[in-house]
Amino acid sequence: MIETLTAQLEALPASAPDQAFIRRYLGTPRRVLAVRTDDLRRLAKMTVQQHKAWPDAQWLALLDQLYAGDLFEQRALAGILLGALHPLRHQLELERLRGWLDGQVGWAEVDTTCQSAWSDKEMLARWEEWDPFLDSLSLAPNVSLRRASLVLLVTPLRHNADAALTRRALVNVQRLQHERDRMITKAVSWVLRSMIAEQPQTVRAYLDEHAGALQSTVVREVRKKLETGRKSG
Repeated sequence: MIETLTAQLEALPASAPDQAFIRRYLGTPRRVLAVRTDDLRRLAKMTVQQHKAWPDAQWLALLDQLYAGDLFEQRALAGILLGALHPLRHQLELERLRGWLDGQVGWAEVDTTCQSAWSDKEMLARWEEWDPFLDSLSLAPNVSLRRASLVLLVTPLRHNADAALTRRALVNVQRLQHERDRMITKAVSWVLRSMIAEQPQTVRAYLDEHAGALQSTVVREVRKKLETGRKSG
């Protein structure tokens, strides 16, 4: 199946990107086809529809192969498939997720799995597993795992001011806010901005207390979002 999917990826309409430039932008060391995200989503949807009868073990085996792929788009497709495989995602062993994330390089590979994959309800339903998992990611030596400890919380926080989610987010932010790697700086800003819709006062209070420790770009972006509802340019 991996061969079929890879052939389908290679057949999608694509630009002819400057590989050095696009790899640097995405942070990936892998070859990039530069296909449209919408086309990746259509391929993922078609794949799920065609293989509805597959057991979880077969999907997991395919995801293992995609997450180990030599193409950026194989890894991106894995994240989109994971987002579409609702029953599998709800019961996925988090240590398997950690293994996948541990092999991702650059913000784009991390975010295709973490962004919008798990909802607040899904995460809170297994919070006794998610809380220590997110804590451990934030302490990992791998910057991709540390970024994941923040990005996984973005969508849940955008829709829910639950105290447990908020506490975990702020603990992880405070733990990582001193880092200067843009993988982390951008994720810290993103998490704080995601909280504004449901709990702007919490974010204001955090900025008042930690503005001196946060990177100046983070403070500027979050304050602009609080004041105008828009991200700083």
